[in-house]
Amino acid sequence: MAQTAQLLRLAAVRAAFSSGEAQRLREAADLSISEIARACGVDQSTVWRWERGIRKPHGRLALVYGEILDSLRSATHISTGDSDGTGSSHPVPPENSPIHQL
Repeated sequence: MAQTAQLLRLAAVRAAFSSGEAQRLREAADLSISEIARACGVDQSTVWRWERGIRKPHGRLALVYGEILDSLRSATHISTGDSDGTGSSHPVPPENSPIHQL
């Protein structure tokens, strides 16, 4: 069952890249490709290729990027004022997010 969950997660991460959502979220959070690459433990050219659809993220690295995307989605949701009404213009990822490793 855990393997099925990981496969579904991997598919969701790849869909975020295919749709352009991953790049939109990164840019909305004002994060560079270099910063994301460092958080994932890959070279910036790898993230660049992922975002342009040249390569697909695989395995553990894709799952790490998925956690970052989840944090960015949550932060973007908060920054629009949808959840707490503050309308903050600077998204803040949760404390336990991989993004805090930057």
